[in-house]
Amino acid sequence: MIKNSTFYICFLFIVLGSSFVVSAQTAEILSLEDAKTMALSQNKLLEIQQEKVNELQFKKNEVGANSLPMLYLTGNYAHNFNSENIVIPQGALGTIGDYYIPGENLTVYEGKQNMFIAGVLAYQPLTQLLRVNNGVKAIEAQAEVEDFKLKAAESEIKNSIEKLYYAVKIQEKKLETAQINIDWVKAKLYDAESALLAEETQEVNVIGLKADLADKKHEYLLEENALENYIIDLKTTLMLPDSVTLKLAEQPIKTYTLNSKTYYLNQANNNNELLGAKKQIEAANYSVKASKNAYLPDLGLIGGFTYQDVISELPSTNSYLGVNLTWDVLGFVKHRAQLGQSLSKQHQAEAYAEHTSSTIHAKIEKAYRNAIQAQKLMDVAEEAYAFREEEYRIKKDGFETGLLTQKELLETKYVLDKAKQDAFSSRLNFNIAILDLNTLIGQ
Repeated sequence: MIKNSTFYICFLFIVLGSSFVVSAQTAEILSLEDAKTMALSQNKLLEIQQEKVNELQFKKNEVGANSLPMLYLTGNYAHNFNSENIVIPQGALGTIGDYYIPGENLTVYEGKQNMFIAGVLAYQPLTQLLRVNNGVKAIEAQAEVEDFKLKAAESEIKNSIEKLYYAVKIQEKKLETAQINIDWVKAKLYDAESALLAEETQEVNVIGLKADLADKKHEYLLEENALENYIIDLKTTLMLPDSVTLKLAEQPIKTYTLNSKTYYLNQANNNNELLGAKKQIEAANYSVKASKNAYLPDLGLIGGFTYQDVISELPSTNSYLGVNLTWDVLGFVKHRAQLGQSLSKQHQAEAYAEHTSSTIHAKIEKAYRNAIQAQKLMDVAEEAYAFREEEYRIKKDGFETGLLTQKELLETKYVLDKAKQDAFSSRLNFNIAILDLNTLIGQ
């Protein structure tokens, strides 16, 4: 009787202390939201993607600048070491009758040592504005494509962090269960060894319990390795070195809501990948228009102002305004090739958008089935846990009134703890299934 009491008292302390399975360490405690923020701020791929968006914005500004007037300022200065005048002597060109040609010395150029010429030239493109405008819109659409990729990556990282957080929590519960199993077998083994010394049982029963204990230790190691792998994955996502000790903060676990399948299918248009694919079509359409505009001649307004003090006989200033037309007549060969490339990209973009749409809908169908299955498992697990709680309450009352033994109460407590952990794990698995659905609809 004393032997049995010792066994159950030991097991009671083991069960009550099972929450301290993970060895105490000094660790930085990180909440789920802090982990998400850290992942977004530390991820270098997100930084690269953001720079791609910035690069296209600068490129858009560069292309858009081609629609602005072009203004050129020029100036030339020269120092002449020979300042002699250029003179046509009298009669140098001959005579007509008694008259000399020229009739007197004619100064053609008055020599100067310092000569200066300056000018301003302005050009405003006209027909090129169509091509530039379509080019700018194409780049804007391409920038939005990269921006949608950035949003998709951010959403994926945040959901990955939350899923890893849940995975760690689930694995911690599994590890607790594995430790309880070990402690339960140890307690039974202690009781069996005591009974063997008292010659109240056979040695084969002790050997069988030792084999069970080895199996439970093996299961514990498997769960411990899985937990360690999840934590390493989380550190990798957070860009933390392996030397950092990471501990997740305890916080209430919210349960997500599963909407109808129609809701998710309708929200598929908000998928960042699909939005990016549609923007790619828009960019390709503008590229086609820009390629067609290339067939037009370059027509623009030209004007300017000049100043010179080289030849005093000519006006020192002059202004002009006109129209400039340039047409590469044989450029149609190159333009046709460019148009063909643009049309090919347009067809590729349309095909990719169609493929992306069908793929996302198929993924939503699959993810919704997984969510339904996870919801059913969660409901059953929570129902089982509720029944186990009621069972434990009744048996506890029975134990206090002397109707049940301590052994029966402890066995019920063991089953209750397992049901609680199953309900917890199923709730987190359901949340993970909802996260997969939310990712597919751009949330």
